[in-house]
Amino acid sequence: MAQYTTRILFVLLSVIINETSFARICNSSGENWQSRIGLLVSPIISRSKIREIEIYWNNVNIEPGDKISLFEESSSGDQREIYTVVPNSLSGVEKTGVLAEFIPSSNLSFVKRCTRYSVRWWADKEIKDTKCLGTQPTWMKERKDILGPLKMKQIFLPGTHDSASYNENDDRASIVSDFAVTQDLDILGQLIHGVRYLDIRVGRYHETNEIWWTNHGPFYRSVSLKTVIDQVKKFLDNTEEIVIIDIREFPVGFNNISDHHALAAYLEDEFRDYYLPNNYGWGTTLNEIWSSGKRLIIGYENMRIVNSHSSMWPYVLHQWGNVQSTEQLFRYLDKIETSDRNSATRPRSAMAEMTADLTYILFNGLTSLRDMAHKVNLNVTNWYSTVWQYSANIVAVDFLRSTDIVEIAIESNENRHLHCRY
Repeated sequence: MAQYTTRILFVLLSVIINETSFARICNSSGENWQSRIGLLVSPIISRSKIREIEIYWNNVNIEPGDKISLFEESSSGDQREIYTVVPNSLSGVEKTGVLAEFIPSSNLSFVKRCTRYSVRWWADKEIKDTKCLGTQPTWMKERKDILGPLKMKQIFLPGTHDSASYNENDDRASIVSDFAVTQDLDILGQLIHGVRYLDIRVGRYHETNEIWWTNHGPFYRSVSLKTVIDQVKKFLDNTEEIVIIDIREFPVGFNNISDHHALAAYLEDEFRDYYLPNNYGWGTTLNEIWSSGKRLIIGYENMRIVNSHSSMWPYVLHQWGNVQSTEQLFRYLDKIETSDRNSATRPRSAMAEMTADLTYILFNGLTSLRDMAHKVNLNVTNWYSTVWQYSANIVAVDFLRSTDIVEIAIESNENRHLHCRY
């Protein structure tokens, strides 16, 4: 992060000077650049380490005697310090060697909870900050008072890229899966951990019992669309959250418009009691959505289908940099986050990840999307907690838990309430 400090300060100054060009006016002064500590779950898989916990810190002014420690809670509730680092820089990350327990979504609660791991910035008995590794299944409804009057394009929503291309088993089956798997939580797990935007790519397979499947490109088929649907419905049945599911790309089996009509009809039938009709429009406030009793928005990347099916909404605008380095990703995200967005009629998603490119992979030693995510996700976390906390709309990431994007989105929405007007 050190190489970006000067650039980030310049961008922040530009935002303050030119803030009248934004739909919201924010008093984005320096005190909103909070010191942050947190825990990340590494996406990297090796023979000896799976789901290694990492401690990160950003803008932390360490004083003599300060330390940042990983704590583990016992079954009796006692906290035990198991790893400690004394930072020698304002920002950084530390591998702990501690492996996070995998909890399947079927064992997760629809009530916010911490796992047994937490991080503490402290000196002697004074605790300066503490965070836990946990879930956020109801964060929107908990903040209905500040989010309710706003539209979807005015809030910070955490999302995932290629949401259904997940692998919970930690196996590396093939080189195809190395560059196709983007998540290590299933859909329900992502939603319980706080995601509210799902990027779903659908293929049609006539030769299988299940016709509709999720894909990452034409060569990787992941889970059935029915699996995704059932998990989304389970989440909506057990919370009062609002979810956007974007149906797009269609890499296999869509040969004519009738295939799209068939998929739209299938989605309508499956989500009949859940979806909000598109005549509400993207200008609808969250309070109006809650009042409707329907809390699922289905975006569809084909306007002929949107115009002929009241269940399908104009899809979220993907802002995709198609970049192969951290520096390129920063420049692209900087460009989209500092542009004038007053004219936007629908939400937009910053796709905050690198794209696999054979030349870059060969010459930079990156062997999977996991490597690429590990290279950029801490940077994405730090960028969106500082310079772009007021501009972000949807931010879609690979390997959700190797970012802190959910907590950042929650805190940024709270900061906007305190420091911005629309």
